[in-house]
This record gives sequence, C-alpha cells and structure tokens, in this order.
Amino acid sequence: SSGINAEYGGCLATDEGGSSESKFKNTHTGNKKIVISNQEKCHRCEKTVYAAEKMIVLNKIFHKTCVKCNSCGKVMPAGDVLEHDDEIYCKNCHGRHFGPKGVGFGLSAATLNTGDYAKK
Repeated sequence: SSGINAEYGGCLATDEGGSSESKFKNTHTGNKKIVISNQEKCHRCEKTVYAAEKMIVLNKIFHKTCVKCNSCGKVMPAGDVLEHDDEIYCKNCHGRHFGPKGVGFGLSAATLNTGDYAKK
C-alpha cells in the first residue's frame, strides 16, 4: 500500500462527497493585464535582455551573442572589446581602422623606410 487512503484522495481531499469539482476556485477576474516595465534592452539589437543572457560591456547592456565586432562580426568576451563612435570592435579591427597607419598589417620597424640610413 502507498500510505495514501484512496477514499479521501490524499492531502487535497475535501469533506465534500465524491464531487469531481474542486472547492478551490480561482477568484482572479482577469480584467487587469500584468505589465512588466523597465525591461532592459540590448544596445546592439534593441530587444529585451533577460538576466541569463545579460552582459555589461563599456557600461552598456548586451545579449552575450550581441557582443561582436562591428567590422568582422567576431563574438568577443567583454575584456577584448574596444569602442569607437559608440560601436564595439575587436582589437585587430580597431587597430586596423582607427590606430596609427600601418598597424595591424604585419609591418614592423624592419620594413619601414628609414631614409639614407637604410642605404648605407
């Protein structure tokens, strides 16, 4: 035996006879809508961000999958993000687009023209 008296229906039994209708009624009339306000929106896609998918990068809220380079589309961890004109970039693309000319293309001091010194 399972220890539950089938005649009484377990812990939710009532004193009313074998009626199949519950004495527990929902008294909510349903005439008011529940409105959730102040939902946080993703800086990139502008959709609602829930706690499980939220990342704060450069004091802006993003979905984890929206933290990606504006140039190459690479998804990045928060520590690898650089910003320019309110957009986020990976280190490589930021250096290529906004760094000193020649940075990010594999140039080194050995390949730079140093004038007359290089000819001697």
